[in-house]
Amino acid sequence: MMVDVAVADDSAVAEARRKAAELGAAAGFQELRAGQLAIVATELATNLIKHGGGGKLLIGAGQAHVDLVALDRGAGMADVERCLADGYSSAGTLGNGLGAVRRMAHRFHVASWPGRGTAVFARLLRNGAAPDASDLVGAVETAKAGEVVSGDAWALHRDASHCTLFMVDGLGHGSEAALAANEAVSQFQRSRAEMPADIVQAVHLAMRHTRGGAVAVARIDFAASTVVYAGLGNIAALLASPSGQLRRMVSLNGTAGHNARKIQAFEYPCGDGLLIMHSDGIGSSWTLQAYPGFVRLHPMLLAGLLMRDHSRGRDDATVVVARTHAA
Repeated sequence: MMVDVAVADDSAVAEARRKAAELGAAAGFQELRAGQLAIVATELATNLIKHGGGGKLLIGAGQAHVDLVALDRGAGMADVERCLADGYSSAGTLGNGLGAVRRMAHRFHVASWPGRGTAVFARLLRNGAAPDASDLVGAVETAKAGEVVSGDAWALHRDASHCTLFMVDGLGHGSEAALAANEAVSQFQRSRAEMPADIVQAVHLAMRHTRGGAVAVARIDFAASTVVYAGLGNIAALLASPSGQLRRMVSLNGTAGHNARKIQAFEYPCGDGLLIMHSDGIGSSWTLQAYPGFVRLHPMLLAGLLMRDHSRGRDDATVVVARTHAA
């Protein structure tokens, strides 16, 4: 789950820095790297106020990294490279603007359009951590406002020729939904080498003692340019062509853990596009035409933009975006 910090004034900048420090400590960041993480959080949050009219900063941690995604609906950047140049700094911050963020981050990507706002993604690794080699997948996950845990969860498994993505949306929200989601992810990790329909069946059985939820598995076969998809419940899964055409994949009715009359996988050609999965905390009426050049964006940026523009705001929400061709 990512921490969602609403940034509207200077007090929120301090909150963003504090949350980033907490997650950095959990990921094993030591003093120097922790200080750089604090600078990055400060720069991104301050930019949201000064140039975006406010926005949100999503912060999440892995075993050895911290991700930050800054999202606003401000005026956008007419010249992204100028804003990244050394010497172009937000007044009063600790670093040197987005150029400092780029230098300190292992991964750094920006999407911005005049009049359409800006999204910035930065990933920092702890000292000594091995760099991640792929920009294949990006995901953002947030809890319903007021909740400390999310009933949504996702996971992936990558081997030489496939990428298998899993998503669960526990019924409702809060701790009981999170327990259901955690049980589903645990079973996915045990069953991840099986066929997608078999994974869904195993997860369904494992969730019987929980309140249940919606689950979905998508396996990208890079050599065959296909996606095999099995879904149960109301998780949305779509394939996007480079032109922006969307093809919705079939999820069957039911609730994992309680009611699964039929579990079936379907195979789809995918080509060099994107696979997008999201829980029902995200509205379903979006298109990709609002994001010119979307196919070139880092998947984390597109996931963040869909969250920014289409979160319903009354439930947990998760978006996962994956390239359907190997990087």
